[in-house]
Amino acid sequence: MSQVFLAADVGGTNARLALVRGRGDGTVEILEQRRYLCADHPSLNAIVADFLRARTGIDAMAIGIAGMVNGDEIISRNVPWPIRLAEIRALGLVDVAAVNDFVAVAHAEQCMNDTDTLLLTPRVVGHVPGPTLVVGPGTGLGAALRVSAGMRTLVLPSEPQQMTLAPGNPRELAVLQHWMRLGAAHVGVGQAVSGPGLLNLYRALCELDDVQPRLQSSAEVSSATEADGDTSASEAVAMFCGLFGSVVGDLAMVTGATRVFIAGGVPSKIKPQLLSGDFAARMVDKDVMRQVLEQVPVRLVDDPDLGVIGAASWFLQCER
Repeated sequence: MSQVFLAADVGGTNARLALVRGRGDGTVEILEQRRYLCADHPSLNAIVADFLRARTGIDAMAIGIAGMVNGDEIISRNVPWPIRLAEIRALGLVDVAAVNDFVAVAHAEQCMNDTDTLLLTPRVVGHVPGPTLVVGPGTGLGAALRVSAGMRTLVLPSEPQQMTLAPGNPRELAVLQHWMRLGAAHVGVGQAVSGPGLLNLYRALCELDDVQPRLQSSAEVSSATEADGDTSASEAVAMFCGLFGSVVGDLAMVTGATRVFIAGGVPSKIKPQLLSGDFAARMVDKDVMRQVLEQVPVRLVDDPDLGVIGAASWFLQCER
């Protein structure tokens, strides 16, 4: 493998590609990068070919992908096109490997610290040693668990967006019932706690209140809460924060995590609401386990390079 290699963070909306190299201290240096809008390109192959044009000597690639890796194929409901690693190797890349995007993010330890992240649980000081949960809503809801095992680090993937959505109050129950009346046999967490989930919540609340929805995207919903006081949008963001807090608390309990890092595009856009809303209260609202969760710090990582650095770090560490 060349000292310099290609790393990619591929989601349902954007694909970030970068030339990277490992440093002697185990961290990753980004040399140059470019962001692509997935909808503007017919395949990941086309994006990689475009990036590699006029760049020579690159023979390896690490891909962090919003999906599950099954041999040479990627299984995903979020990425807009099928991906086969053999087709990417045909571009002249000898060593191509892929991993779930949140497994990659969990390897980006250099991005997870107390100084460059925002504490969402301000009453928690420090943390006890133990597993680290990395979770984030983007095109879907991803999560992975980072566990230290002697001199090694193990990262375990998961698909939390498929967990059954559990309402925490009558208004959330009304939204769930609304979706079930529309014919949903199973309502997963990702239906509400994800980028598209924010818009789903907004539209459901408009339907319940017999209000004509005027916003067409999650970005519009999150910005409308500050721009013009749209009450349905404000409630949708508040509900999102509460449900997200419940999900993070559930995942922390199931995994035994002693600290949590949140990534993904949506949380970065609603930082004030995450801090002022019900996120922290709902996270610890787990009956007698409250006193355990009250010791778990939750930090928001707002770093656009997180996925690329994670994919590169995983590539350098893993045994393929």
